[in-house]
Amino acid sequence: MAGSLTESLRRAPPSLHRREEFWGLAWEALGWLEQNVQRGMRTLETGAGASTLVFAASGAEHQAVTPDPDEERRVREACAARGIDDTRVTFHIGRSQDVLPKLPDSRLDLVLVDGAHGFPYPILDWWYLAPLLRAGGRMLLDDAYLSPVAAIVDYVRGSATWELEKPVSFRTACIRKLRDDDPPGEADALAAHGRMSFAYLPPARRLAASARMRVFSTRAGIWLVRKLRAPS
Repeated sequence: MAGSLTESLRRAPPSLHRREEFWGLAWEALGWLEQNVQRGMRTLETGAGASTLVFAASGAEHQAVTPDPDEERRVREACAARGIDDTRVTFHIGRSQDVLPKLPDSRLDLVLVDGAHGFPYPILDWWYLAPLLRAGGRMLLDDAYLSPVAAIVDYVRGSATWELEKPVSFRTACIRKLRDDDPPGEADALAAHGRMSFAYLPPARRLAASARMRVFSTRAGIWLVRKLRAPS
């Protein structure tokens, strides 16, 4: 279709969810999708809405995961009203934690995580989608200021498998997968990347616990403990 779809949606936002108001990605993020999604790319999103229209209009082989069957109807009606071909869009109706583990192992070029935002759903979406994303592929994390999404961003900052790229909107983070690898299973100060919390302890015990973990759970600290325990 002629002109910018993002600008068209901004001028006349469609009601695609149960509320009358428009709920969706920030306009900047929708514009990023419109500019970066190419025909034939394999894409997937948790959630559905205006972003689904942009994926469809870009000609991607797109999958949308939503628990609400009415969202599929509204999105397809909005596509028809705007002359967008939606035949390359496949909807999976169900909760993402149920749908994603059953998806076939196909390499995706771009993923948008924008489904349920409460703990632990964004983390589960990332966990199930990470193996399906090809090396070099990108994942957009919407509402990255929320703690369950921010936990993924915090992990990526110290990961050798992922890279944090320039955000695509004020609330949408972009991460790029560098290679296939599982997250490390260590439970020490190195795995925490310095971001440890002892908020579950009484205030008087937090400082001592933090100091002990930061000193004695590092490789140097573990070596020192072993030296002190070694028989003379």
